[in-house]
Amino acid sequence: GEAPVFYVENLKDRFSNGFNLRFKGFETSIDVGDKTFVIGSNNNDSISSIEVQIYDKSRGKWVIPTVLGTEPKRYEGHSAILLNEDRIMVITWGSTPDDCIWFLEVDTEYVKQQKKALGTEVIAWSKGVRGDAEKPVVISGPSGVGKGTLINMLMKEFPTMFGFSVSHTTRAPRIMEKNGVHYHFTERSIMEKDIKDGKFLEFASVHGNLYGTSVEAVEAVADSGK
Repeated sequence: GEAPVFYVENLKDRFSNGFNLRFKGFETSIDVGDKTFVIGSNNNDSISSIEVQIYDKSRGKWVIPTVLGTEPKRYEGHSAILLNEDRIMVITWGSTPDDCIWFLEVDTEYVKQQKKALGTEVIAWSKGVRGDAEKPVVISGPSGVGKGTLINMLMKEFPTMFGFSVSHTTRAPRIMEKNGVHYHFTERSIMEKDIKDGKFLEFASVHGNLYGTSVEAVEAVADSGK
């Protein structure tokens, strides 16, 4: 079944703990521990996504965090609800039903790991889904065990159910290989930056070349309904 529909006029009554709505500049502010997360556009029309700033009350300083994941687009406004003290649900107004619910991780285990790895404040966006969500299948194993054969079999037998995320690599294309079909061919400097920015789920160096699976590549398969 579908996830429940939340109406803005009922949100404050139903979620009084951690709910905050402020109309100026279409911003909301949520307190999590000694930090205040300000979610909004700050009236800058040149920015198309929802911005997030952090006010560290213990240091009395504003912080611009490193943002992981795909950021939601700016719409007419939004509301925000704190969930489990580690993530914020953001509901955008004026968006389509499949693009209106987003989750902002602010203190989850994943965010804590990324903070430690990057040495900066980190937040992570992910899109909410309504109804039954498709789940990614991870096929892993050493070279030569038949991963490709299994993937091809699944896609042949169940073409409407399974898709394949196209990996990135820094190696040069081989004969008959097409960009975006066999691999996303990219420059090493670009891929290294994207890895540092948290845009890859996994990556490895093989014979001096980088290979990896990006978040965007997996989301492209999920968005196709597979």
